[in-house]
Amino acid sequence: MTGWPRVAVISDEPPQTGTAGGLLLHRLFADCPPDRLRVLARYVPPIGDPLPGVPYRHLPASWQRFEKSRFNRWKRSLRAIGMVPSVSVDLVDGLLEGFKPEVVVCVMQHAVYYDAALHYARSKALPLIAIVHDLNEEFEPVLRGFLPAARRRDAEFYRYASRRLCISQEMEQFCREAYGVTGSVMYPNRSEDLAARPLDESSVLKRPPALTLGFAGNMNYGYGEGMLEMLPVIRETGTKVIAFGREPGGEAAALLGARDCFDLRGFVPSAQAWDAIKAECDAVWLPYTKANAGMRPLYSRHFPSKLPEYAALGLPVIVTGPDYATGLRWAKRSLGPELTASDEGEFRRVLEELVSSPSKRRALAEKSLLAGKRDFEPSKIVSDFVGHLRGAVSGQPAA
Repeated sequence: MTGWPRVAVISDEPPQTGTAGGLLLHRLFADCPPDRLRVLARYVPPIGDPLPGVPYRHLPASWQRFEKSRFNRWKRSLRAIGMVPSVSVDLVDGLLEGFKPEVVVCVMQHAVYYDAALHYARSKALPLIAIVHDLNEEFEPVLRGFLPAARRRDAEFYRYASRRLCISQEMEQFCREAYGVTGSVMYPNRSEDLAARPLDESSVLKRPPALTLGFAGNMNYGYGEGMLEMLPVIRETGTKVIAFGREPGGEAAALLGARDCFDLRGFVPSAQAWDAIKAECDAVWLPYTKANAGMRPLYSRHFPSKLPEYAALGLPVIVTGPDYATGLRWAKRSLGPELTASDEGEFRRVLEELVSSPSKRRALAEKSLLAGKRDFEPSKIVSDFVGHLRGAVSGQPAA
């Protein structure tokens, strides 16, 4: 078999440009011929841009009206013990309008939708590709005592899948231990349009005698708090942070009063943000929070989609935060201690060493770029994904 098989995406998250997970799917399927793909999802029309020419259909889920009511935990708990009916096969066939998929793809997000994908794939004896970005039980909590049942239902989906594509090594390990079967790692896929600046630019500071750090993206999920925790070091070393994104809320809103070292440029299109960072910054910074222990479940399994983008810019990539954060663990493996820090003292050392040595800045920019090409090359991620689809259809075992 050559090319793309016929794919039905049956998922809460469709390929779209308006959400982080949807954007990753959009990039995965960007080269899929429209006549080989159908999308059934909760968000139709999608948030942001859909894939051109691809039919999108709204898939209504069972008991959906309870999701935003005070009974939402009851609904999810009853689903865990099999009392919420699955979406009917006839309904899915009707929405597919004669399209005959060879494989079903689903993001493991929002249980009624991955239940629907499993029910349809199993009824039609089709292979299933499971994509795991986050641990759904953290976002859809059930009543106390129902978690074992919910995990058994999740294991049914995960174990049926022919390919299980997890966003990090840590996510794959958790799912292997929770569900009893192995998966594969598929890191977030960045845009192919990102280009690195010349490495020699790292030899000259943009704002001597101190560093300028760049940040782009959402300051939620503790990133704004992580910046705030390191603010004393930023000030002491004369470092400046240029950030692109919406204003931070909560405790991180205090950053707005640090105009001496924190320059918030607001939300701009990604390409504009990357061009400005390459022109004005000496390094990019991913700042996990250490103080918010509630972020640990997310940090210890997810993988930040901005890291593949950072690693494509041709700048040193600095990651700070707790040792259990997947992005920091990746940076320690791939970039070494010169660009990672778990406390203020280590962060000060990283900044001071980068300031003091032009040759080290250039070398670490090159190291960051090479690590990104090794792990996050978008064409390879897409090629591997298509290989998973074709292998599932042909019945080949996962590598």
